[in-house]
Amino acid sequence: MRVVLDTNTIVSAIGWEGVPRAILLAVRDGRHQLVTSPDLLDELTRVLRYPRLRPVARHPFLPIVLEWIHQPEHLTVPTERIRAIANDPVDNIVLEAAVSGNAAAIVSGDRDVLALKRFRSIQILTAQAFAIAHL
Repeated sequence: MRVVLDTNTIVSAIGWEGVPRAILLAVRDGRHQLVTSPDLLDELTRVLRYPRLRPVARHPFLPIVLEWIHQPEHLTVPTERIRAIANDPVDNIVLEAAVSGNAAAIVSGDRDVLALKRFRSIQILTAQAFAIAHL
């Protein structure tokens, strides 16, 4: 299954044990295919600079994850701009990556993204729901 992991899911996976990390490891191990975009990678870089996330930015797992995520086979370059989420328009980059990369699912902890439940034919799931259905 082709899947987009939202920035909040990746940050949680790096910083803490739990379901997001299990999903990230399953994707990294080839059970699913990661889809990301330059915009999502830029957002991850920006978020990891937040002072409250310094412990995550210093986590020994971070360089391994970043090297893996930046591999060209995971990247898609969206050509369609989507405006489905009005509350926080930046969240639309998740949808753009999913559409462009033909993803079947988005894993997110963001309320505005999750409120859609589905975008076009793409499932939008919490980490817990994704783990139950697909791990």
